[in-house]
Amino acid sequence: MLMKKLFIGTLLFVSAFNVFAQNKNITISGNVVEEATMQAIEQATVQLYSLPDSAFVGGAATLSQGAFTLPKVQAGRYALKVSYIGFQTKIIPIRLSNSRLNHNVGTVSLLSDAIMLSEAVVTAEAPPVTIKADTVEYNASAYRVPEGSMLEELVKKLPGAEVSDEGKITINGKEVKRVMVDGKEFFSDDPTVSMKNLPVEIVEKIKAYDRKSDMARITGIDDGNEETVLDLTVKKGMKRGWIGNFIAGYGNKERYEAGGMMSRFQDDATFSILGSANNTNNRGSSEFGDSGQGLGGGGGGNGFGMGTGVTTARSLGMNFAKETKKLQIGGNIQYGYSDNDVQRKSVTETFLGEQSSFENSNNSSRRKRNDVRADFRLEWRPDTMTTLIFRPNGNYSTTDVINESDMRTFGNEYQPVNKKGSNSISKSDNYSFNGRLQLFRKLNNEGRNLFVGGNFGYSDGDTKSDSHSETNFYKDGNEDTAIEYDRHTNRTNDSRNWDVSVAYTEPVFKNHFLQTRYEFSHRKRLSQSLVSDPDSMMANGYVESLSSRVENFYDTHTAEVSLRGIHPIAMYNIGIGANPQSSLSKTSIGPNSNKQLPEQNVVNISPNAMVRFNFSKQHTLVFRYRGRSEAPNIEDLQDVIDQTDPLNIRYGNPNLKPSFTNNMMMFYNKFVPDVMRSYVFNLFYTNTINSVANQMRYDVTTGKRIYDRVNVNGNWNANGFFSFNTPLKNKKFTLMSGTNVAYSDAVSYTSVGNMDAQLSTTHNLRAG
Repeated sequence: MLMKKLFIGTLLFVSAFNVFAQNKNITISGNVVEEATMQAIEQATVQLYSLPDSAFVGGAATLSQGAFTLPKVQAGRYALKVSYIGFQTKIIPIRLSNSRLNHNVGTVSLLSDAIMLSEAVVTAEAPPVTIKADTVEYNASAYRVPEGSMLEELVKKLPGAEVSDEGKITINGKEVKRVMVDGKEFFSDDPTVSMKNLPVEIVEKIKAYDRKSDMARITGIDDGNEETVLDLTVKKGMKRGWIGNFIAGYGNKERYEAGGMMSRFQDDATFSILGSANNTNNRGSSEFGDSGQGLGGGGGGNGFGMGTGVTTARSLGMNFAKETKKLQIGGNIQYGYSDNDVQRKSVTETFLGEQSSFENSNNSSRRKRNDVRADFRLEWRPDTMTTLIFRPNGNYSTTDVINESDMRTFGNEYQPVNKKGSNSISKSDNYSFNGRLQLFRKLNNEGRNLFVGGNFGYSDGDTKSDSHSETNFYKDGNEDTAIEYDRHTNRTNDSRNWDVSVAYTEPVFKNHFLQTRYEFSHRKRLSQSLVSDPDSMMANGYVESLSSRVENFYDTHTAEVSLRGIHPIAMYNIGIGANPQSSLSKTSIGPNSNKQLPEQNVVNISPNAMVRFNFSKQHTLVFRYRGRSEAPNIEDLQDVIDQTDPLNIRYGNPNLKPSFTNNMMMFYNKFVPDVMRSYVFNLFYTNTINSVANQMRYDVTTGKRIYDRVNVNGNWNANGFFSFNTPLKNKKFTLMSGTNVAYSDAVSYTSVGNMDAQLSTTHNLRAG
């Protein structure tokens, strides 16, 4: 059982219970330092055990300057254990007597940890970073974190790694989508669970690599569906039984935090149960999102652009995985609860050519949410030539939201333009169920194989809301007109989709393979919003001009062909795909009901290319290009999108053109074993031709904004990352550096009054 500690404020709660004899009047104190530098070690663990039974008596963590003082004990024989991540544990026998009530053990120095590199013959400190092909491997013991830390604290110290306040993880410029344990999935695609609940003490290594899809992994067909993962290697000593940890803390302003985990890690199986509760914005799992679309965890965001606020969260989860020679099964079930309270004041200025618009707003939001999610996966290999994979998942969520806001808009000379007060209350229920079935068959040992697969998905959401709004407009500094309404809105979203696909790979000549794939997908989506207003005409029980009911149908064919070549030093893949798509929109309620769009038929083209140079197992260079054309979203083609808010009217554009996106990437990795030096250099570039953006028309007299969807050019972004790691000559210190630079341009149009629309470009530069 691993025991952890957590500080909140100035109060330390230690989860241990012991029975002490009378006359506990002897105090033990001392200091803990690094032996090599004599620098103090904070947060080292100091534990006292009685002899000869080795029963735990008490413990503490070192404070500033490495000082510690243990709870008072009785006279007798004891063993003092001092430990810290990255250092060798030291055990000191001591004898206490009543003649000396203050026992100072002096300065305890800890040696840097050493790892055996070859059969107990030669020992050396393992390099902090090694590179093997496309995998960057981090040695956990090379990075010091406080005793009792969770995985998140270790990841933050890895060169090239960043963890945002919202819990988003990036490594070497790429976002991490999944955390695995010994190659097995751990709580599916929710890395927040691992980051917040797995203790650092169990981790030996962390591997970062791009995990290919099931199809690419089994057939070798590069379908472009890869994700960056962190794969944890559990220490051998942690696989001998059950391990667990419990943390708890309480601080001022009634802040509290508690959590625990019990796990059993084996080479062929894992099982974990975990739970947490806190009101410190430290959510132990991500929210699963409406209809299964994840919202991300850690920050307590409420989904309405309100900011973080204060979040009370509770979570409970179970994960399992089992592997045999022919069968791999696994899955998890999670429950999450969050109560988010946000108060926000903001002052904004919007630049409108030679003029500006100013806005002062006060907003408050209270949001309560419950989520339940279950995932299951099965991979069956009845023989060496056949693999069957089945992955179903489902989730359900309920959300209650109360919003209040007060907003005032001022013109260029800070004269009042309008003011708006509003409040609303809503309740949402969402559920979804999805599944994937895939069959892979190798037809020979020369690279010929066949794939057949299918996916299905269903989601349904219902939201009922009541809102009140009062908007006042000014003229010459005085209130002129007012708009007030009370509305009830019933929104329904229903989505159903399925697809079938087949792929075939044929060796065509030496070291070359021809890969073909065909897929047909069908998707149906219903979006309905019925708005009732007692002050308006409601012949059918709702306001026709504010309501809508739209059914969208999509049928897509995908045909792809590619040629793959494999050579000792280089591997390349070049291909092209065609995606004929037909879409139809049927509007039966709302302002667009008399303006039916014709059926849209487009052909999207998707070229791709990749070349990889393997100079050695620890020296690689990869170039990758993907192009994708995409038809406009069918909702953006509607004449009227939303006019429920009199200050923000949104229109579509039936003349939108398809967009085309270019993605280019370069990855360079090199590791020099002799000097344990590593280099990582990644580049990313994306630009979109005919991307869809908003063109805003601003009325200076009322402050009303009208948004039209238009095609724009000039949107692009570039991102570069460089990491360098090398030990110094004495091998006791390592120089680690990581640099990230990102630049982007975002284009939009703005017009004021009757003026022509002006092009504006937002430049964004970030470096760190």
